[in-house]
Amino acid sequence: MKAAAGRLDKLRQKYGKRAIDTLKEYRPHDGDEMIASRDSIDQHYTKLWLDYTYGGLFRRKVIDTRTRVLVVIGQCVMLGETEELEEQIPSAIGHGVTPREVLEVILQATVYAGYMKISKALRSFERVMTGLGRMDEIPRTQLPIEGSDPDAKLEDELPKWGVGKSALPKRQELMDKYGWRALSTGLRLQPTHHIRRLEMLNRFDPHFLKLWWDFIYSGMYRRGVLDDKTRTLVMIGNCVAVDEMVNTENHINSALGLGATPREILEVLLQSTAYVGQPRAMKGIDILERILERHGRICELTETATPIPDEDGNRAVRKRRKKS
Repeated sequence: MKAAAGRLDKLRQKYGKRAIDTLKEYRPHDGDEMIASRDSIDQHYTKLWLDYTYGGLFRRKVIDTRTRVLVVIGQCVMLGETEELEEQIPSAIGHGVTPREVLEVILQATVYAGYMKISKALRSFERVMTGLGRMDEIPRTQLPIEGSDPDAKLEDELPKWGVGKSALPKRQELMDKYGWRALSTGLRLQPTHHIRRLEMLNRFDPHFLKLWWDFIYSGMYRRGVLDDKTRTLVMIGNCVAVDEMVNTENHINSALGLGATPREILEVLLQSTAYVGQPRAMKGIDILERILERHGRICELTETATPIPDEDGNRAVRKRRKKS
């Protein structure tokens, strides 16, 4: 114990207290071992990387820590990085995320990652939860087999739809054919994208459309374990992780409609540089910029630009620009 504490003190002296303490907050189990290993290989790189990630990105308060760690977990699943996933799950639990919420992010990734990666992620999840002594919470928090909202009513959801009758003149016909729940969820979360996909698949393969709708829009997106905003921010991270920019755009539009600020969406994309690399993250940022320009909302980023902190890590006071 004393040896480990002494090693941690040396790392703090060498790399700075701010970065090392944030690292230990997010990676309590393996943080000091990871840095000690990198330190022995290339100390200059280690300093640069620490200052960028744990001394920088992970100290920003743009999104809450719960959302930040859930986005990372989703990206680990999408990339099949089960070793990293097993380190990130305890971090999420340590920040107050419930085992059921972590599991929901893993299960939700099935939509884009497929069942093979999910199967590996589930095995990792079970190992970690068993080791933490919290696996018993999973059966106790299961949803009923009919889902979380069996008594939902169409008339309560109609006002939340993102489009009117003119955008989907055959909506009654489609509801009669496939059920109203999936249509309602899609029009509430992804109005434009949902209509395009549904019209195409209704022409090409109605049977597949029914299976797909029941699984995703009548099922996964209505489970309620995560709020819609958090779920959608995680999905943005998922899509960026696998370079799927069409659905990144769809989910950015959805997140804005659900009340996420441009700054919160940007933070998910900026954080992604640390886990999936700069090229994919920058593609997402370009998409966000284009969407905000189209809707006249780019000022919501420019007027909230995060100031450079001082040498002690304190955020400088940013003077608000006067409107001309």
